[in-house]
Amino acid sequence: MQNVTVVAPGTDEVLLDSLSLSIACGEQVALVGDDRARLIIAYLLPRLIDPDQGEVRIDDKPLPWVTLESIRRQVGVVLQDDLVFNDTVSANIGCGDEQYSLPRMIEAAKAAHAHNFIMKLPSGYDTVVGDLGHDLSISQRFRLALARAILRDPAILVVEEPPEGLTEDDKAWFDDTFTRFLQGRTTIILPERLSTLRRADRIVLLHQGTVVDQGTDAELVRRCARYKHWLYMKFHHFQDERGA
Repeated sequence: MQNVTVVAPGTDEVLLDSLSLSIACGEQVALVGDDRARLIIAYLLPRLIDPDQGEVRIDDKPLPWVTLESIRRQVGVVLQDDLVFNDTVSANIGCGDEQYSLPRMIEAAKAAHAHNFIMKLPSGYDTVVGDLGHDLSISQRFRLALARAILRDPAILVVEEPPEGLTEDDKAWFDDTFTRFLQGRTTIILPERLSTLRRADRIVLLHQGTVVDQGTDAELVRRCARYKHWLYMKFHHFQDERGA
């Protein structure tokens, strides 16, 4: 991303302010700090939105020069607002694409630790889920979305971790999936857990729509007061409740 600016539609509110960020092939980067800015970055990569100014490039090609189909084959997105839609489990994983057979979907579900809970649903992979179907937990919805991404094997993956509602088993399953599936894959992650944060190759700290610092967790703790404050506010909520 080079000098990317995004303004909220119909307003003068700047969401990204001349932001520049480069991510190497195979690098795992965690975006922290400004929640709106990191979501906008996640939306830019698959061209869910386009910048008002500046340029987003993948493999040194400006995104508008590449077909949407090609971009979305390369970029997998797992965001909390779009985890599950109202259809069968198999349709959620395969998105109705006939190139994906049920055995391939099952393998993807196993890699995402989703197969066991799917087989316990009333009709297994034919169970309708979503708002109008069988209700799933946050963890189950997230694992279905991960299975969808794993099935497509994208070169770039954007993942927003669930902010709450996870058991210790859920966390262990996610860590196992991340360790195996993200290895060597270019990944942008919006972390909600310290373990994910510390596993990243690089942490990018965002504030008021731009990058203010970047480095490993240990490097930022050592030198960046804004990062230490964010870390404290994010992972020590009980301190806030006492007025600290």
